[in-house]
Amino acid sequence: MRLRRVLVATDLSEGAGAAVRRAANLAAAHGAELTVLSVLPPSLAQDLSTFAGHAFDSHVATHAPAWADVRLRTGPVSGTILAEAADLAADLLVLGANGDRGFAGAFVGHTTANVAHASGCPVLVVRTPVNDASDYATVLLAVDDSDEARRAAEFGMALTPSAVHIVAHVSVVIGEHLLRLRGLGESDIDDLREASLAEIRPRIEAFAARLDPRPDTVVVGPGTPQRALPELASRYLADLVVTGSGSSTRFERVLLGGVAQSVLRHVRSDVLIVR
Repeated sequence: MRLRRVLVATDLSEGAGAAVRRAANLAAAHGAELTVLSVLPPSLAQDLSTFAGHAFDSHVATHAPAWADVRLRTGPVSGTILAEAADLAADLLVLGANGDRGFAGAFVGHTTANVAHASGCPVLVVRTPVNDASDYATVLLAVDDSDEARRAAEFGMALTPSAVHIVAHVSVVIGEHLLRLRGLGESDIDDLREASLAEIRPRIEAFAARLDPRPDTVVVGPGTPQRALPELASRYLADLVVTGSGSSTRFERVLLGGVAQSVLRHVRSDVLIVR
């Protein structure tokens, strides 16, 4: 994986400033071009638009390197970000997780989620503060044994070559709730979980063995993504979680897309979603 072009979109909030700094660090580390984008809604009055333009200049001077390309656009926020990413053929799109409703009024959770869901390139959602020279130290790769998960893991590992990489698979018994409603006891459900883990563990270990470089740790455990993955991220002090956004069939897109949405919603670290 060669990172050539990084696009970071900012709403001028402090949280988005951290995203700009993270994007600048990654672009510099990989010798990539960096574009910093802010989008003003069309409804913004002309006098406030001028003020916002000055605020954008100040924001860029504070958080971005001097060599960055900067773009201030007017239009629908999500659509404009996606169009710029496509126009640039960006290899990575970086967003803040939640804005403070800066002048662009953009990234208040749902906008970030919408862009991450629709983006044709990998999306890095930045939640945590970043120092000018900091790299990701520990990366949790949330996987199944599919080709799509392999590509996501490989992209995440290539993006963070100096990190410790942990492959994690969470195994859930499909229809647990319905089984309980039909009278199946917890011990029986535990037995089903153990059987599911016994079946999937060799496949995940084989999956990890095919990755290059080989990850440092492989973890296979029971639970739902929204509960187990945040716990694993906290246990291993992961500062980045990587997941795929879906694959070719509708069912797989719904299933894996649900995991990506769950990770984005519940994990407190940065999140990289790879389509």
